[in-house]
Amino acid sequence: MGSNAGRPTSSTAAALGGRLMQMVGDRDAARFSFEISRVCAEPHPAGQRPAYGDVLAWVVDAIVGVVIARLGAAGPGERFILDLRFTDGGYVDVDTLPASARWVLRTVSAVLAEDHAEVERSLTAAEREFDVTMRAETLADALIWLDFVLGVDLPDPPDVTTE
Repeated sequence: MGSNAGRPTSSTAAALGGRLMQMVGDRDAARFSFEISRVCAEPHPAGQRPAYGDVLAWVVDAIVGVVIARLGAAGPGERFILDLRFTDGGYVDVDTLPASARWVLRTVSAVLAEDHAEVERSLTAAEREFDVTMRAETLADALIWLDFVLGVDLPDPPDVTTE
């Protein structure tokens, strides 16, 4: 399972994604803003920086990896359902979220559902986005979601018996 839809994650995309996550964790807003802007202002000369889509795909893969590590993989006939709730327990209407947050939620959901066509469509649409601000918001939201899921205190996944 992975969001790259057949596209392997480059080591440079993973390294840059990791550095961006470190900035989120350090709450280094100035450096984070600077680096996000650099990633989103493509095209880059060949080999100098990883492509925006590669970094975004790495972040989505990381979110999915954390979800599965925390909750365990869906079993046969099972699937993940992502519900967002406010701290008071009320449901968040996904359609009222900013476009960048909707993209993250829907793309992660598609990966978890193993809907490879939807994942590819979603990543391609994000890569082709010409609005640099929207690209930056989408990448920043994905990184913030990753930071959030890394920090959520969840019980260990249930033990699976094998026979």
